[in-house]
Amino acid sequence: MVESGIKTSWKSNTMKYFLSVFWLAGFLGFSLQLFQRVLEYREGKLEYRELNRVLSGLQTEESGKTFDDNKEIPEAYLWKLNPDYICWLCIPGTSVNYPVARSTRPGYYLNHTFQGNVNSCGSLFVQEEGGELNKENTVIFGHNMKDGTMFADLKNYSGRDFYKSHKMIRIYYERRWQEGIIFSCQLKEEEEMQCYQTEFSNAKEKQEFIDNMKEASLYYIPVSPSVNNPIITLSTCYGRSKRMIVQAVLMCYTE
Repeated sequence: MVESGIKTSWKSNTMKYFLSVFWLAGFLGFSLQLFQRVLEYREGKLEYRELNRVLSGLQTEESGKTFDDNKEIPEAYLWKLNPDYICWLCIPGTSVNYPVARSTRPGYYLNHTFQGNVNSCGSLFVQEEGGELNKENTVIFGHNMKDGTMFADLKNYSGRDFYKSHKMIRIYYERRWQEGIIFSCQLKEEEEMQCYQTEFSNAKEKQEFIDNMKEASLYYIPVSPSVNNPIITLSTCYGRSKRMIVQAVLMCYTE
């Protein structure tokens, strides 16, 4: 009986030991993954911050303006860095201030920065078939990063107060800034694809699209786009199965 009790105790202690080792290994593995992810986020943020710093230094000195509102962006430098460069997108008052690339390789910019480095922050991009800003609807994708970078600020458009303070977007394209005003902020399920329509067969179809987008907005916005103005659709993840959609109509060029 004593021998049986000793064996039972030994088995119990052995099981506890292996469970402890298994738990510790799992904890260390999770901690390592978390550390690597934090380090990766930091590297991505620093890369884009450095790009902004370099561009600020390349801009014309006589303007005396900051990078956000300068009249010129050195696009030749951006094209040299990455021939996929299309435009620069800025939402004043938010962290959105990035170059936009054309995704010639499906999914490439989901895990590559604008400068081609492997990083989960990726880059803002449009699909290959939308290789430039078109006159209908250009869709720009970006990650909702936990560190607040890329398109993370788009989730704040779920609240009307944030929209009121951040109504405008700015796009530098073909050597000039173009301003747009947001007219719809939506939360969509992944399978809802209507907002990603980029071409329309006629003015009536585009007007129906605009009406549907305004109706789908989380709150009323007193902006009615014309069918003659280009639309910019910004898309990012929201939770596990939804997308945050922010749509603006490009109104005029700044002088």
